Amino acid sequence: MNKITSAANQYVKEVRELNRKAKARREAGLFVAEGQRLCAEIPEREIVRLFVEDGYQGRMPEGLAAGDMRVYQVPPELMRQMSDTMHGQGILAVVRERRYERLEGDFFMLLETIQDPGNLGTIFRTAEAAGVDGIVMNRECVDVYSPKVVRSTMGSLFRMPFRVVPDLKEEVRALRTQGFTVYAAHLRGIHNHFECDFKGKTAFLIGNEGNGLSEELAKEATEYLRIPMQGHIESLNAAVAATVLMYETARQRYRT
Repeated sequence: MNKITSAANQYVKEVRELNRKAKARREAGLFVAEGQRLCAEIPEREIVRLFVEDGYQGRMPEGLAAGDMRVYQVPPELMRQMSDTMHGQGILAVVRERRYERLEGDFFMLLETIQDPGNLGTIFRTAEAAGVDGIVMNRECVDVYSPKVVRSTMGSLFRMPFRVVPDLKEEVRALRTQGFTVYAAHLRGIHNHFECDFKGKTAFLIGNEGNGLSEELAKEATEYLRIPMQGHIESLNAAVAATVLMYETARQRYRT
């Protein structure tokens, strides 16, 4: 095991830079994952470097032994400087970004300008649980590799296929030519989501937390739908709305 004791070490500086700056992550094609559970989820081949605190006795990523040349031991005070959390678990990894040229399947979530890391992480976790085949995001969404989003996905980031695209309109048009019904969750929807058939090729458009879907993108949808609400509620949290739609699709497709 390699040992690092100086904050001036290039790898220590790299971790701090990757935690702070999306530009640094994009340019390097790397990001940081922190914590025992999250690091254990990382495919071994995607780990560039692993840092453990002196005396660490916790779980290691499968297939990565303490003697591996990618493993570095650091003192507690240095780990605190590298950590993005108040109470670290003594382990973090530098990981290669995932690249998906195309997505396969017939059940997709299309996200426009989701800004809250917790919302994006929740959508990733729920998408995995509900059997979604892939997630497509525009570039204005919060960086999927930011430390908060990575933690919020709780490992789903390593299993849920996704793409970040420059133009969601083009993605919607492409899906429609492939026979997909693209639904926009919209207040002008005529049918509620209980009345729709999601057993065929299905994609859902989910908009920004504060502004919803842009009109420009919503117009590209095959159909508007609404989620019925009681009381004086006008809209649902983006992650909640996505969850409702994903699980209605799962109910229709997977019930026995």
